[in-house]
Amino acid sequence: MNILMILDGLFPPDERVEKEAVSLINEGHKVSIMCLNYGDQKDHEVYRGISVQRIRIKKSFRNKIQATYLIFPLYRAIWKKNIRYYLKANECDAIHIHDLPLSDIALSLKKKSGIRVICDQHEYYSNWIINTAHYNTPAGKFVSLLSNWKSYEKKCLSRADKVITVEEPLKKIYLEELPINDDKIIVLPNTPSGDVFNNSNVDPEIVNRYQSDFVIFYAGHIDILRGLNTVIEALPILRETIPNLKFLMAGRFNSRYYNPLEYSKQLGVRDMVEYIEWIPLNQLPSYIAASQICLHVPPAISREVNNTVATKIYQYVLMHKPIITGAAEMMKEFVESNRIGLSILDSNPADFAEKVKLMHSSPELMKEFSGNAAKIAGKYSWEITAKPLINYYNGI
Repeated sequence: MNILMILDGLFPPDERVEKEAVSLINEGHKVSIMCLNYGDQKDHEVYRGISVQRIRIKKSFRNKIQATYLIFPLYRAIWKKNIRYYLKANECDAIHIHDLPLSDIALSLKKKSGIRVICDQHEYYSNWIINTAHYNTPAGKFVSLLSNWKSYEKKCLSRADKVITVEEPLKKIYLEELPINDDKIIVLPNTPSGDVFNNSNVDPEIVNRYQSDFVIFYAGHIDILRGLNTVIEALPILRETIPNLKFLMAGRFNSRYYNPLEYSKQLGVRDMVEYIEWIPLNQLPSYIAASQICLHVPPAISREVNNTVATKIYQYVLMHKPIITGAAEMMKEFVESNRIGLSILDSNPADFAEKVKLMHSSPELMKEFSGNAAKIAGKYSWEITAKPLINYYNGI
């Protein structure tokens, strides 16, 4: 099949999109990706067998107008023009939309041409967006009042040929909320590739760099919804007990409205925080290996976060690392039932500090968590969990 993937963002890097595209190419399908270009990438290139087509747009303009997608037609018009142009010049059997925005464009083309549309939901979008930092500024709240993402979500997903979601609980939510049948939904957890996340891919130089530190590590997007304030507020408590503790943070800032590094300065713990920005995926196993504890403690404030297991949790598991997670229901249950780490009270810095101190003082407990992670790692690699996606496209 000839598949056009649509991504309202940059590519690369986008690990989930890349894994899906490469898996389908390995099965003999042809995959193209249309995405954005802020001016520092080629307009067209072939990357790992994927034909990448990029739309040039200023980052500042895109960030301002993207949130108004349901109110003003300009951003939609830009994408629609480019998608139509591509489809006129290229034979295409399916449009695979990553995340909810832009789905209506693909569905309008489906109505006219009969092209198959797959809506790939990386998160429970209508529930996620209302909690983002930019939607909770004064201007953002006004835009939010005029943007009915719930209605848009129901309309688009009910009309798609196939819906992809990341976990079984989100599938159940869609089945409850949408006029949609069970067999229309594929569950595709965002698990890491076992070819990347294994201890043979560890760079000893990176590990040696932190050998005198007790490292607690976070990797991922950096925004108000990740619970990083909880970690930073715990550092003054931990300084006296674990003087060599370092909070190592890797990722990309999602919003100009949130800066945890500035917050750490205000609390007088900036010296305990190291920020290494966004790192290539193939380096991530080395930083995980250099850490004693890996963490993800997002506030349990939405259905979306309570019904998913974040990619980073699976990455930590494949690297056999003890984990501290928050009170979000599915991640808490996953970590505790498999005995691979501890959970904390929701957004509670004192409890986070207590759990770190407990693990720091209990080498045998850490060894148990690591051993249990090693036992289950084989079940949570992309090579295993991607089979439903591959089977669907092979069966069309």
